[in-house]
Amino acid sequence: MTTLNGNSTAGLLEAAVTEFGGRAYGLEPLVLPPDPVPGSGDAHLAERYGELLGKGADAEPLGALGAPESAEQLFWFRWITGHQLTFMVWQELGRRAAEAAAPASPDEMAAAARLVRGYSAMLLYTASCTRDVYQRVIRPSMALHHPGFSGAWARDYGPVRALLRGRLPAAWDGRAHALLQECTLNEAVHEGVAAKLVPDAPSLLQASAGNGRTLPRNVLAVLFDTYFLTLRAPSSPSDIAAQLLRRVRVVRDDLAANGLYPGFASSRGEKPEALTAPQVEHIEHAIPQLLGDLARDAVRRSAPAAASERR
Repeated sequence: MTTLNGNSTAGLLEAAVTEFGGRAYGLEPLVLPPDPVPGSGDAHLAERYGELLGKGADAEPLGALGAPESAEQLFWFRWITGHQLTFMVWQELGRRAAEAAAPASPDEMAAAARLVRGYSAMLLYTASCTRDVYQRVIRPSMALHHPGFSGAWARDYGPVRALLRGRLPAAWDGRAHALLQECTLNEAVHEGVAAKLVPDAPSLLQASAGNGRTLPRNVLAVLFDTYFLTLRAPSSPSDIAAQLLRRVRVVRDDLAANGLYPGFASSRGEKPEALTAPQVEHIEHAIPQLLGDLARDAVRRSAPAAASERR
């Protein structure tokens, strides 16, 4: 019997768990280090690149998702998996900012801009649920986990908070016009998502203000991680990239099967004006390509030899 290695996607591959979560619209735990780790080469990831993206030797997809059992199943999958991808985007963006050195190269700035756009894409993906499913299933689940549940507790968001608000590393000064544009667009998407999902209600954190003692921040970070099936342990860049590629694969499979706004449970008509802007709708249509770009960037970091693989 193969023993799964809880710190590595490699354990899933060794156990021949090719289907994400072991079933359609399943979930997998994510293992990330407490802090971003420096990049290092690992040629072995190049050998697993196609497998992790669900492609055979001929680069054709190995399978396709069928219809979900319910809207609740689909949108729960998107809520958890999309947030896991977001954590990896935040961590990589934080790593790039922390390691920024002058003069910043055009490639470095383009990669940072792609990460911010990838975050915007995951906001739209996770918030593609109907307002009914959000109010009836997702929001109550967070409140049961903790009455004041808040995205502000996310461990990986703190290091990029200032950056996403336009305060960039000095090494990027004068070279970050496109990145700043992405940060402005991301803020508009974030506000639009809030207006869509909770148009007339305070956040859980606001609603619970004054009720009970505040827990230490490190405890709140653990609560946040556990809700999204995220563990913290030493992880290599290749392990992180392998986990990202598996999620890129299954999200793209989902979108190919269902579209961002599935016909059986579409929230397209619930979008506020901020989410109907041409720039935002361009991101919606481009999510599969954006994820492919992030996958290639992750592989370039961990295994440059695989960078030429097809999407």
